[in-house]
Amino acid sequence: MDCPRCETTLETYALAGSEAEVCERCGYVGVSVEHESEPVELESWQEALRRFEEKHAE
Repeated sequence: MDCPRCETTLETYALAGSEAEVCERCGYVGVSVEHESEPVELESWQEALRRFEEKHAE
């Protein structure tokens, strides 16, 4: 199999039953990756201060 980036022949590496196609020339690694993540919900300073005041008012 040839590299989809530079068309050099790919090397196959195996570890613990998994294999990956790697290009020694350009660094391509044929490992599928998920590039999506859950959005991070940020806390505003007002919310943080309110939470702090509630906790320390007890």
